[in-house]
Amino acid sequence: MIFVAYLILGIFFAIQTFSLVSILNYENPKLKKRKDFPKVSILLAARNEEQLIVRSLEAMQLLDYPTDKLEVLIGNDASTDNTSALVEDFIADKPHFRLFQIDKTVGKGRGKANVLGQLAHQASGEFYFITDVDVKLPHQWILGLLQEFNQEVGIASGTTKCQRGGLFATLQSIDWLHFMGYIKAFANAGIGCTSVGNNMAVRAEAYWQTGGYEEIDFSITEDYKLFKEVTSRGWQWRTTMREETLGLAWYIPNVKEMLHQRKRWLIGARELPLNWKFMLVLYGLFIPALLYVGFVDLRLALAIWFSKFLLQSYFIIFLCITTKRRPFNYFYLLLYELYVLLNTAATAVFYWLPIKSVWKGREYDLPSFGNFSLRGKTEEEE
Repeated sequence: MIFVAYLILGIFFAIQTFSLVSILNYENPKLKKRKDFPKVSILLAARNEEQLIVRSLEAMQLLDYPTDKLEVLIGNDASTDNTSALVEDFIADKPHFRLFQIDKTVGKGRGKANVLGQLAHQASGEFYFITDVDVKLPHQWILGLLQEFNQEVGIASGTTKCQRGGLFATLQSIDWLHFMGYIKAFANAGIGCTSVGNNMAVRAEAYWQTGGYEEIDFSITEDYKLFKEVTSRGWQWRTTMREETLGLAWYIPNVKEMLHQRKRWLIGARELPLNWKFMLVLYGLFIPALLYVGFVDLRLALAIWFSKFLLQSYFIIFLCITTKRRPFNYFYLLLYELYVLLNTAATAVFYWLPIKSVWKGREYDLPSFGNFSLRGKTEEEE
């Protein structure tokens, strides 16, 4: 057993070292000035977003892109709050913003995928840009993602991290950037994972070759399904980590919502390629392997933990530098170690509890390892 523990820790450190070297050896190309501006459609699904919708739309209004080449399509997904009225008021004098009431389901689409699928039928752009209401976009978001496209690229995504706030928000910010860093590190080596559903762009031609979301088997992680369908048709992909494409997501306010979020991610992760499943399992086994080594040699275990902390901290700091954000101090990075431990344990337990996954007030059943079935019941109807 001790050999297995050492093997797990050795592979873990090999991946950590590889990721750090990959990020250090990659330099983002400068943002080029464009002479041509293709028509771009932003697709935004909104359900019960009255607290954040104006923040999102204000950021889109400030995007550095010609308004005659830009349309923002907002799909109100049967909101029961003031979302629709707030959108109508904001876009009243902005003709390139349009609001659609989504009150039916088309094909296989459910939830966000259903909204995006219907908005795509209204879009006239050569590229569809997709984000979430809780993400504040940088001014050069469109220009930054467009730079990733050539004739062979069908889908590209940027990086998203949580906006800093209090302690809980800051720890989430570190966590998001840390995870996104792994995606980028492996992307630099040509190993794809997924597109980031709140910060991505897809070529319209590539999107429609999949049949659209109404033809794609439903998944609660609709971004990965689209990535898989597009790339399976021969299109290349790009993942970028740069200041111009860094979205700032609003942080999860409490532990309950975070656990539901992580459960959705883990359920969606079952569809990932084997190498990424191995990564997730390896990450979860680090602490058990370290504890086992600690029973044999406590000093060695502490040395391994400290080495992991240093490697991980330098990795996160360089991710901050790459995205031109202020690095986190070591106090937060040390607390992040405890955060990861507690979060990983709680998520593992919550994942196996017979609790439905709740997403935007809707419950999603997963009675087995098969497909989801949308109950259609909201929290208000309980």
